[in-house]
Amino acid sequence: MKENNLFGSHIPKLTSGSLLDQLNGCNAPNQEIRALSWKEPFGSLMLPPFNKIETRTWETKYRGLVLICLSKSAYNMDVVNHNISGREQSARISNAYGYNMKFPNLGKAIAIGTLVNCRKMLPTDEDATFVSYKEGWEEEKINKKGKRFVKKNLYCHVYENVLPIKPFDWVGRQRWAKVPKDYLSLIQIL
Repeated sequence: MKENNLFGSHIPKLTSGSLLDQLNGCNAPNQEIRALSWKEPFGSLMLPPFNKIETRTWETKYRGLVLICLSKSAYNMDVVNHNISGREQSARISNAYGYNMKFPNLGKAIAIGTLVNCRKMLPTDEDATFVSYKEGWEEEKINKKGKRFVKKNLYCHVYENVLPIKPFDWVGRQRWAKVPKDYLSLIQIL
C-alpha cells in the first residue's frame, strides 16, 4: 500500500500554540489536514495518557495530520460492552474514566495527531485499542442491486504526537473530511 504523506518525508512535530503558525513555520501553510470523528467513549481515549491506536472497519492510505473530533452522540455502553469491546475492555474503559461516563465535548474537535500507519488488528492490540479482537467476517449488504456479502476486518490506525487542543464545534462524520482552511486558525494546541 502506497503511503500518502502530505508533508513529503517530514511531518512536523507539533507543540503547544497555534497550528497555523507552526504550519507556516515549516513552509506547509497550504497542506491538507483531515478530520475524523470518534464516538465516545473512544474519542477521549485518544488523548494522553491513553492509547494512540484506534480501530476502524476500513483501512486508509492517508498519512499525516488528523483533527480528532467527537461525534454529537456517544455509544450506548451496552453496545460497547456487547458489540465492540467485550467485558474485559469495557471494564478498562470504565476504569479509565473513573466510572464517570460524562462526555462534555460531544460535537467538538478535541485533539490533533499524526496518523503514521494503518494495518490489520492483531489479538495483541486489544489493550492498546480498548477493543476486543475479531477475526475477519462477512456482513450482509442490501442495496438496489440486491443482497451481497462484504468481507470486513478490523484495522488499526496508529497515531503519534497526539496533542489536546482548545475544543471547538465540529460537524463531521465517522469518515474522512477535509479541514477547511478557515478552521486552521481555530486549532490551538494546549
